[in-house]
Amino acid sequence: MAINVLKAQNQKRTARPVRSKSRVLSWLGQWFHVEKWIGGREFPVRYLDGTLYLLLLGLIVIFFRINAERQMRQLRKATEEVNNYRAAYTILKANYMKMGKQSELAPKVAKMGLSESRKSPQRIQVKK
Repeated sequence: MAINVLKAQNQKRTARPVRSKSRVLSWLGQWFHVEKWIGGREFPVRYLDGTLYLLLLGLIVIFFRINAERQMRQLRKATEEVNNYRAAYTILKANYMKMGKQSELAPKVAKMGLSESRKSPQRIQVKK
């Protein structure tokens, strides 16, 4: 009789080289010699993905924060300008309302030779 042998024992397994998840990042590691910067012989390129992702998120946060501060400055400036225009409008409106009063108009019209009528107004009746 034959001996029972597992197929896995007969076939030799060849070890595949471990690839990083990102070929682009491993290429960057080869070209820019990141190992020299860190001081070690082997640099785990698999951590470069997360590092670059966090760096990108940090830059986005910084961009939005700077943008928000700029918008806040513009908002404060616009609010101050609106308040100034509102105050000017209120002053002009008060002056126009004051100029329209009869007590203010009488002296100005008197210079042109016009005076107030002392007679009461009369109704005009139209016969049909």
